[in-house]
Amino acid sequence: LLNTARVMAENPVMLRLKELEALETIAGKVERLTVHNGTGGLLNDLVKLRDS
Repeated sequence: LLNTARVMAENPVMLRLKELEALETIAGKVERLTVHNGTGGLLNDLVKLRDS
């Protein structure tokens, strides 16, 4: 777990990939997903919520 955190801290692309995987998991559990702010906006808002 510590190694994973280190890789993500050193590589923003890996962090974004992990965020996309989490979004895929969430989207797979709902019947319908409507995105109003585009994928980029959705991911940015997701990060903001997580940081709060």
